[in-house]
Amino acid sequence: MLVNNGGGLPQGDTDNPELIAQPRGGTPAVIDTQVELEAAARALSAGATPIALDVERAQGFRYGADPYLVQIRREDVGTFLIDTHALPELSVLQPGVQDVWLLHDCLQDLPNLHQVGLRPSALFDTEIAARLIGLERFGLAAVTEQVLGLGLVKDHQASDWSVRPLPKDWLRYAALDVELLTELYYRLSKRLDQMGRWEWAQQEFAYALSVTPSGPKPDRWRSVPGAGKIRSRRGLGVLKALWETRESIAMRIDLSPGRLVRNAALVRAASNPPRNRRALMSISEFRSPIARQYEAEWMRALAAVAAMTEDELPPKRRPVQPGSIPEPRQWNRIDEASAARLGTVRNAVASVASSLGLAPDVVLAPQVQRYLAWAPLDPSRPSGDEVEERMVNRGARDWQIDLTLDPICDALGV
Repeated sequence: MLVNNGGGLPQGDTDNPELIAQPRGGTPAVIDTQVELEAAARALSAGATPIALDVERAQGFRYGADPYLVQIRREDVGTFLIDTHALPELSVLQPGVQDVWLLHDCLQDLPNLHQVGLRPSALFDTEIAARLIGLERFGLAAVTEQVLGLGLVKDHQASDWSVRPLPKDWLRYAALDVELLTELYYRLSKRLDQMGRWEWAQQEFAYALSVTPSGPKPDRWRSVPGAGKIRSRRGLGVLKALWETRESIAMRIDLSPGRLVRNAALVRAASNPPRNRRALMSISEFRSPIARQYEAEWMRALAAVAAMTEDELPPKRRPVQPGSIPEPRQWNRIDEASAARLGTVRNAVASVASSLGLAPDVVLAPQVQRYLAWAPLDPSRPSGDEVEERMVNRGARDWQIDLTLDPICDALGV
């Protein structure tokens, strides 16, 4: 299907998307001085169109998920690429970015934008909108192909954005990430309105703005791939100690933990705990030029575990947090009635989703479905009231409750 795009963009073809390889105004230079930042603030303040934003990080290279480049575009002003390593405080831009923000997968970028001093007053997330109109592929490049008939070059998505100076090709890629967001906004908005789903989108955007990033989960070391194969508490103690030591070192030297020592090496050490330096160094990962510098810290961690009593070692299973719900795969083993209810709830939601051409997790989040099914309903209360209360407590939006409350109650026979 041919698409007559606006804003000076070429005509698109959803069957054979045209690749957009260069930004319309060329690739802008990086802003890395306060004088340049203040000039950008004045330019943005003079604009009147929505504000497209994106963030580039160095995950997999540096420790954590700090922003290294922020891209901002207003169609009536242009694109700005801002080096947030050189300029970690961007609040001077805030007066010029008070209009609706356009983001793709906003929950990834909003924490970074808050980190540099920028906060939205209104939001439109093109990924959320794409899911609400029923697209099954909703990465940015996939959405531009399906909606605009235009393709995006995605060749530097996993690059190390902490590199300085940033290569010209990377900057071109970064500018393209905000090049099409405004046209996507116009077309997705129209589609949502035509489908009667604009209010749904507004509720989703408001919810996204209200989300507070949660802190690190407890016992993150248990999530290391392969940890489930370690059967002894002593082995788990080794895994925990080496993982915590790796985190401490990686944070200190600002390196991704996996680049210091890979998870597989931690699991190998935990499966057969090294009793001395030679045994640890028999694992090649610990002999790497970087990891070997911290040999004394690895050995101290192992010695601490060796000195622990059985009672001091981690339990074999992850402790259950108060009020938490077990993983669904365990339900058949520990509570067959809850497992049956979950199947009933899932089927009811899936039926509603199918009638709308949406994915079930869009119509009602899986965690809400689990919360509805885990505990039996209180027979002393009106059942519909309790189901609705549980949905509200777990963050279901009004539009989701309107669509699914009655079908779920009917399916549960309440």
